[in-house]
Amino acid sequence: MTAQIALHELRVLLRSPFAWIAAGLLQLLFGWLFLSAVERYIQLQATAAQQVSNGGLSSYLIVNFLAPVSVVFMVATPLLCMQLVAGDKQANRYNLFLSLPLSAAQFVLGKFIGATLFQYAIVALSTVLVAILSFNVDLDITHLMTAALGLLLFISTVTALTLFYSSISSRPILAAFASFVTMALFWFAAATSADGFLKFASPSAHLHSFMQGLLDSRDIVYFVTITGILLTLGIWRFDAQRVRGETLQ
Repeated sequence: MTAQIALHELRVLLRSPFAWIAAGLLQLLFGWLFLSAVERYIQLQATAAQQVSNGGLSSYLIVNFLAPVSVVFMVATPLLCMQLVAGDKQANRYNLFLSLPLSAAQFVLGKFIGATLFQYAIVALSTVLVAILSFNVDLDITHLMTAALGLLLFISTVTALTLFYSSISSRPILAAFASFVTMALFWFAAATSADGFLKFASPSAHLHSFMQGLLDSRDIVYFVTITGILLTLGIWRFDAQRVRGETLQ
């Protein structure tokens, strides 16, 4: 049943004009970021070859391409996922899901997997440019793959956060706004705090380690744990509404 819900969510996104427009605009933006980063690298090599070559093209692409991509998904993910549950409420489909013989975990995980796979496909298309470049340039593939893993984990966490807000709201735009504000607050906390709980709790601080090429199990555990907590909250919300027999108009 989880797979069926995930496939249903994928079909909903693939049939949505907004999702296609958003995916197309994201690809244009990512292509521009990639080409701009490569062009700036070539210019810097011509003027200060020794200084730039020490870092390498791989590090330069991560800082000027993958890092900005993660910031873009702070906005894109809430917009793409804001209707995961709130949209069902507005379209009067949520009552149907409450009455179906499926568990809350199957419903929430199916929604999460479908939305995450759609975004992963967008990331995969954007990384084709890097793959093509690797045929002619000696890139640090390990560093790039570590950064890409961090980006995927980051997207999963933002998706789970948006899914949770969507489950407690009947208006998709409120879910998107709450998710973005939450991520922005943690992002600014990590940028302005030298150390402490806020910095540790911020996803951006753990993502920074991946962008540096550091594959730390603590960062992986952090993203998996936060994502799991948010999904669990969404499951509890679904179960609570089913137990109380709530109907949503």
